[in-house]
Amino acid sequence: MTTTDVSSSTAAAIKGGSPVFFLRPDLTLSPTAQDNQIIPVVRVSIRPAYLDDRLNADPSKEAIDALALIDTGADLVYIDEDFAKQHGFETNETATVSGATSTQQQAIYPALFKLRDDVMHPTQAAAFTSAPLRRNGRQYDLILGMQMLSNGILVMDFDSKIFRFEFTTQADK
Repeated sequence: MTTTDVSSSTAAAIKGGSPVFFLRPDLTLSPTAQDNQIIPVVRVSIRPAYLDDRLNADPSKEAIDALALIDTGADLVYIDEDFAKQHGFETNETATVSGATSTQQQAIYPALFKLRDDVMHPTQAAAFTSAPLRRNGRQYDLILGMQMLSNGILVMDFDSKIFRFEFTTQADK
């Protein structure tokens, strides 16, 4: 990719996509990182997908607004297990998840989601791995790892204070 290609991609992401916010200790969102509070999140709307047709949602279940951590160090996408149960997400699959201190079987929840602040954003389908996010002190409901982030443009320009994310391709289904 040339410097011109990078500049064009960055310019497109600045105009489109969804703002990346920073989660403060008081749980408010800031458009810029402040006082070493660098927890980048995007606002999403998510709903359970059918177990046998992961590209469609149950129309009887409303979409839920949630915060999703932007995590370039995570491979997959994750959902808080209590959030998933509370909002009627269903599962018929598990995955082995290995962390620094343990290996566990975790439920997989199919879901459809979109970036709330991007009206042109296509709905994405994903299989979210459950994790006890809030029980472990996290203040967000989802984690978007590289499985999703690699389908778009993430701009985190601290000098210019431009923080945006935009999907540019459809997620792998």
